[in-house]
Amino acid sequence: MDKTKNYIMFGLILAAGILFRLINLDKSGGLWYDEATIYSIASQHGLSGMYNADSHRFLLFPLYYIIYNLWINILGNSDLIIRLMSVFFDILAIITAYFTGRQLGKNLDIKHDKTGLIYMLLYAVNSSFIYYAQEAKFYSLTFFIINLILLYWLKFIFDKSSSIAPPPKNLLILTGLNFILISAYTSQILLAVLLFAAALIYLVIKKICNYKEMLIYSLSFLIPLIASLFFKNYVSGNFDAVVYDNSFILLAVQNWFTPLLNGLQNNILNYHLYLISHILSIKLWIFVIFPAAFIIYGIIKGIKSDKTKVSLYLFLTVFCYTALHIIFTFTTGYNVLVRYTLPILPLLLLVSSAGIAQIKNKIIIPLFVIINIIGIISISGAPHIKRPDGYKVLADTLAKAGISHEYNYIMPIRVDLLDKYFYIDGEKYSIYKLTAPEAQKTYLTEDEINGINTDKNNKNKYIKRFLMQENISEDFENYVLKNFSTNSNIVLIKDRSIAIFTDSQLTTAVQSENFDKYPFQFLRLSKLYNDMVKVFSKNYKLKQKIVNKNWEIYIFGIK
Repeated sequence: MDKTKNYIMFGLILAAGILFRLINLDKSGGLWYDEATIYSIASQHGLSGMYNADSHRFLLFPLYYIIYNLWINILGNSDLIIRLMSVFFDILAIITAYFTGRQLGKNLDIKHDKTGLIYMLLYAVNSSFIYYAQEAKFYSLTFFIINLILLYWLKFIFDKSSSIAPPPKNLLILTGLNFILISAYTSQILLAVLLFAAALIYLVIKKICNYKEMLIYSLSFLIPLIASLFFKNYVSGNFDAVVYDNSFILLAVQNWFTPLLNGLQNNILNYHLYLISHILSIKLWIFVIFPAAFIIYGIIKGIKSDKTKVSLYLFLTVFCYTALHIIFTFTTGYNVLVRYTLPILPLLLLVSSAGIAQIKNKIIIPLFVIINIIGIISISGAPHIKRPDGYKVLADTLAKAGISHEYNYIMPIRVDLLDKYFYIDGEKYSIYKLTAPEAQKTYLTEDEINGINTDKNNKNKYIKRFLMQENISEDFENYVLKNFSTNSNIVLIKDRSIAIFTDSQLTTAVQSENFDKYPFQFLRLSKLYNDMVKVFSKNYKLKQKIVNKNWEIYIFGIK
């Protein structure tokens, strides 16, 4: 491909990638829970302010919070401006994808520019990348850094494979990028370790370096990993709210490779049955099976045709990364979601680009692109997928109803997430206080509490009795009145995306054969909300009840 055509294709892919990420960027609902949580930390004053707001989450993504804080202090804190930060980093990731793909082509001695453009194209039209480029979270920054790491990982491997003594520059850059990745998203220490291991094993098997060099390279790679031990915060997430079964990998493959995303907030149980039930659907074949098969074919062809075996090592990194997440799910309190596996998606698309670059058929690649574009711009495409109702919806509802800022408010989970849109002058409480050890004693037995704390894979069975309990204990009622009620009017805000069950639905869930698969957190919070409403209804006057989308608002006053 001559340089002029190369520049034109580069420009067109970049323009398309930018356009897809700007469609419907300004979400009308505002920031949803995860985004609002991150904003509540990043909007604090300075490092100490962010650390004091939430030390655990700050140490999970310290670099991201620093960049976020600088971004909103310089450009402003409107929702659109905040989301543009993710778009900005994903645009950089698209550009970097070209050079990373080009380097892989150089390593494999295939068409450099074509491989670079194809990887850039696969990245630009990938719906998962588009979706998270519109999310005010850390993903796009992470993908950008990972693309840079892959670029210099390939350069390092290529340098060592050449007969000329390589300069240390690429190794030093790679070491620095590993540290940056861990600083931006601490749990990616796993990916850094696996890529380090892949490089080391590759060099040893190929007999490219001696033991002295191995020691030097090991120390260079391990420096950022050793430094990351000071963070000591590797994972975050409310895993009690996550469901999982072995159909997860099918859901992951669909979200990795196709324009139709599913199960973005939680896994879908028995997803294989859903696919089987839709097997005659033309939409499934066009927008799911064909795109996934195309990418998988590219991966297989890329590995098979790679005499250097670099593609195989990248794929084995992906395999180990995914396998470890699944193993952790079965053996610990951790539960994997598809979005937790997205850091390995650049590796998969990169390997696939090497195989696709060798396809001679001139129709199949344009067909793949057209199908992805149709999927992206459709009403169910990534830019139009509805997120949980944001806190702007809640703020507008409160303002429209004329509910005073001076009332006391009981919020879901965190107390400060509404502050961006609706500042509260009264007291702020969290329903989550009812999950504290002293509160649990008012509605659970000692054996039930111990079971929840020790038998983390079977928590649900320890709240069966509580979920079925019709009468509220006197201890629970007294605890609620003592810790949540004052002489002021009380606004109880229920987020029905987390407290999703009525009492009758809880009974049905308990009697279900799949009760152990229901999210523990959703069951418990639903029951606690239901009981709290009963306590306040008994002791206070219900002045008003408002329901808007996922938000349920109760205003109680002194009788």
